[in-house]
Amino acid sequence: MKSIDPLLNRSFDRDNYHCVHFLIDAGKYLFDYDFSHCFLGLTGSLNTTLSPNKHSMSRGQLVTSPADGTIVLMMTLDNRHHVGLYYCGRVLHLSELGPRFEAMRSIKRKYKKVRFYDVKDFPQ
Repeated sequence: MKSIDPLLNRSFDRDNYHCVHFLIDAGKYLFDYDFSHCFLGLTGSLNTTLSPNKHSMSRGQLVTSPADGTIVLMMTLDNRHHVGLYYCGRVLHLSELGPRFEAMRSIKRKYKKVRFYDVKDFPQ
């Protein structure tokens, strides 16, 4: 298990660094895997109509339970989409408050929909 400490200094920025950027960086650091191809066109500003959703997950396969490296797609109570990366039994994601490493129980309480996507070419 690799420490997530080097990822904890990241700061949320609606225009330049949000949950998609963080997931891509986390994937490169934790797994030496580039998730960029899963989020083509989704690294712009959140102030536009940017929305990481199931339609943008063309390289992912919906699964019922996550494993390390599974993308976690979440929908907030006010219908905004958010993404994180499943790692060591928790979800690593970037919120407006900064990096979070939360148990699934907590995630399922905060988000009205939680879906898991495994990337087809991710090395298991």
